[in-house]
Order: sequence, then C-alpha cells, then structure tokens
Amino acid sequence: MIAKSVGTHVSPSPADVGGSRRSEDPVARVSPTPSGRKRAAVTGSTQRKAPVRKPYPSFPLTPHPSGQFCKKIRGKLFYFGPVHDPDAALDRYHKHCQGLHSGEVTTVDRSGELTLAELANRFLAAKDRKRAAGDIEPATFVEYHRDCELMVAHFGRDRAVASIMRKDLANFRDFLGKGMNATTLNNRVGNARSIFKFAYEEELIDRPVRFGAEFRRPERRLLRRAKARSGRTHFHADEIRRILDVAPPLLRAMVLLGINAGLGNTDLGRLHASCIDLERGWLDYARVKTGIQRRCPLWPETISAVRAAVASVGAAKRPRDESAKGLLFVTRNGMPYTREVFHADKGGKPQITLHDAISDAMKKAMQKSSVAQKGLGFYGLRRSFETIGAETGNQVAVDHIMGHAPLTKDMGAVYRQHVAESALRQVTDHVRAWLFASEREQPVAAPVG
Repeated sequence: MIAKSVGTHVSPSPADVGGSRRSEDPVARVSPTPSGRKRAAVTGSTQRKAPVRKPYPSFPLTPHPSGQFCKKIRGKLFYFGPVHDPDAALDRYHKHCQGLHSGEVTTVDRSGELTLAELANRFLAAKDRKRAAGDIEPATFVEYHRDCELMVAHFGRDRAVASIMRKDLANFRDFLGKGMNATTLNNRVGNARSIFKFAYEEELIDRPVRFGAEFRRPERRLLRRAKARSGRTHFHADEIRRILDVAPPLLRAMVLLGINAGLGNTDLGRLHASCIDLERGWLDYARVKTGIQRRCPLWPETISAVRAAVASVGAAKRPRDESAKGLLFVTRNGMPYTREVFHADKGGKPQITLHDAISDAMKKAMQKSSVAQKGLGFYGLRRSFETIGAETGNQVAVDHIMGHAPLTKDMGAVYRQHVAESALRQVTDHVRAWLFASEREQPVAAPVG
C-alpha cells in the first residue's frame, strides 16, 4: 500500500485542504466523498425503452436524453436528477429555482449522484489495489491518475457522470488532443473510456455512458504517420558492429544479448544469472512485460562477452543493493541497471522516476561510434532481431524467442507444447549471419512496433 503521506489522486481543492473532512483511505482523494451518497439503481436491461415523458403536463422539468430531468435557466441548461426519480428531481429544483432564476446561484447541489470527482477516486482506488498486488505497473497507475485529473479539469469536480452526453465527450476529445500527437491521444481516449466503463460495471451509474461517433481513438493511418515521423527505430548491421567496437565489456554483453535474443532494457535490467547457461549456451527467461517463457540459443560471441562482463563485475567486488541480489548485471553502485521508483511529487501527485543506465550507456556508445540518430536507442536491437529473424519465415520461433503473447484466437499457440531447438537455432543463426556479414549488402529492415 501507499503511505498515507503520499497523495495518489487528484490534488484537493482549497476547501478540501482547509476543511475539516479528511479521507481515512491511505489513498488521497480527488475530493471528499459526501456522506449519504447513494449508488444509482441498476436496471440490468439492455432493451430499448420507450421515451420518458413528464409525469404530468405541468411538471416544470424536461426529460433529457442523458436520463436526467433538466431546465434551461438564463440561457444555461441545469440538470436536477434522474428521470426514474421525478420527485427527487422536482425537490432539488424547488430548492434551487429562486437562486438560479435570479442569477445568485450558478450550480446545482448534486450530492445524491455520482460526480466525476467521486468516480475518479473510486477508479484510482481500484487501480491502486491492483498496483499494490503487482497486477499493473506503477507507470500504468500514474497514467490513470493523470487522465483522471484531465477529466476532472475539463468537466469540473462536481459534474454528474450521468449528465455527460456525446457532445460533451466530443469536446473532451478535442481538449485531450491539444498539442498531443496521435499516439498520446490514442492512449488518453482509451483510458477515459475505461474510466466511464468502470462506473457502469461497478454499478455506480444505472446506464452506460454513450460515447458517440466522435469519442474514438485516432484512425490507424494517423498512428502510422505519427510513428513514421518519429524516425527509424531499428539498427543496421554495420551500426551494431560499430557500437560493439567501442562498447565497454558490460555494454558489449548487453548489446549482443539484445540482438541475439531480442532482449529489451527492462529484460536485461532484471535478468538473473540463473536464467543463462553459459556452458550449454542457452538463455531460459520469462519476458518481464508478458511473463511468457522463452528460450534462445546463444552465439559464441555472446557467451564470450557475457563471461568477460561477469569477470569485470567480480573483479570490481561491487556491493549489491538488496534489489540487485542475483542479477547478472549491476551498476557501479550495486543497483539494477533499470528500475522504477514510485513516489509522490511536492504536490502529492504520484510519479515514476525511471532509472535506465542501459540507455545512458548505449547513448554514449552510439555518439562515440557516430551512430546517434533521433528515435534510435537500445530497444532498437529488439526491433532489429524481430525484423531480420522474420526473414526465415519461422514466425513461431521468432515469437517464442521474443516472448510475445499469442493472440486469443491463435489456437495453434494453445495446442503447441514446445518449439524445436532446431527452429530456434535457424532464427538466431540467420540473425548472426546478417550481423557479422561484412561484405554483402545489408537489407534495410522496416520498423517493427
């Protein structure tokens, strides 16, 4: 769990900071949960219903397509409650009508309904439990927190979730996309849809939010354009060789493991010595991101480089931090080469500080070897392995080495019990021949996501 001093939800309003109510939950709230707030009833029906009408002709409120009774006052539309409870909506209107019509009151007290602030708190509390259990990464939780803040900033803390319409969401999408590329907008829209779906699935609202035709992720062609503008993200063989020529022992071993076995930064940062068999020349290691078990034969060059790296670490007799116990590679300070520190900033917002010494070392080697290029980094070795390995036509073996999670509809992956060593060697031998061939022209590989 997060310590009580660490705020993980949207920053409190001035009234919350100076007020007498404070959350007892170890996760700080977007806003305090009003007492007596009731859950909306769940109909459970997905059938189309007849249009809602006024309970009687002189009823002063009008049913809105959002499922709320509303009334336009002084040019502004106000919502007073769900249509299934006209008495409560009328009572709320009577309490506010004099102030609203005179202009002295500009908001309606919706303390009996789910507000965006409360939805954000409930959603983040659920995701924080998943983070604490290891079901989601801390970085994912930080993204959820950021998107909840954006939602509250746009709609307002006290906006009733049930009052949000398709036009509101279309405007929200424009708000999310300001100054952002298609990839970032894609992630933010996806997270926002998840937040609203959470409200319905948890029975916090009695009908799902209708997103409409405009509140969608960007088209794939826009995502492809954004990716193309980021530049080349894979290495050519001669570039890798130039990096190997200038790399110190530890980085040389990491680079060879990256192109030999498709290991990324986090994979190498968390690689335990017990996962690599230098005598037999095999790597047996579950991918950190997916947990998919994978095996890969190691090249003689890789084995020699790893032995040299291990010897250099042993000679330095570096003390190890507890988090680095058993790891194959550690920094000079005895820390893992990649690690994430989950903490709160001065304002109480959750933050992730990423320490990636592999990227730093790779950047120096790339500059020294004149390979530096925008968008190109250590992870490009993994993309190069995927691209060149796929030339063998043995995608099953490539996916096994890469640790890719199979598609849910891939029944072959369900029944497949193992991948033959000969198939794995076919892929790694092909990549090795591509890397160390000094005379033939190198193929220009297309980027792989």
